[in-house]
Amino acid sequence: MMLRLSQPTRQFAAVALLLLVLAFAAMVTVVPLTARVGDLRERIEAERVLLGRFGAVAAREGEAAEYDRAGRSALESGAYLKGESEALMAAGLQTKLAQLAAANRVRFHSTRALPLRERDASRFIGVSVQFKAEIEQVRALLFRIESHRPFLFVEGLQIRPVSPFSQRDPELAGILDVRLDVFGAMPGKKS
Repeated sequence: MMLRLSQPTRQFAAVALLLLVLAFAAMVTVVPLTARVGDLRERIEAERVLLGRFGAVAAREGEAAEYDRAGRSALESGAYLKGESEALMAAGLQTKLAQLAAANRVRFHSTRALPLRERDASRFIGVSVQFKAEIEQVRALLFRIESHRPFLFVEGLQIRPVSPFSQRDPELAGILDVRLDVFGAMPGKKS
């Protein structure tokens, strides 16, 4: 036996049942779709930011090529010491100083490497040399060192007479004992 309901109650029950079915259909389809659309919007925004970064890098590609070209031209200009390692650059610096000294008829008594120095973004390898020479030889050697390529920098200079009695001894007159600290620039580190 079926229970008979009045027509307004049946209509109300039908509308309520229809709304319940629509709400269930919305929960099953619309809510997941809106969540998915929101997730896709977030991903699109993240990809746009990444695309903007890539665009900025691509725009600076010309700058990078210019910096690379400037670095290569600096290396090829002879402004830096040559060598594959610090030890080879220090040996090359010692050899170059010995050649410059020999051109002025000066012979080194001792040579030693100095610790590596860093100043701003530049690195320098140094050599300390000791020798005896006349004032004109010292002047000529300093001029050759300062005007040479690769660029060499005299950072320390100590000059004293060979003997306190050198003015009385004609053999030692004008002979100086010289210690010289010379540095040369190394190419920057590759990054």
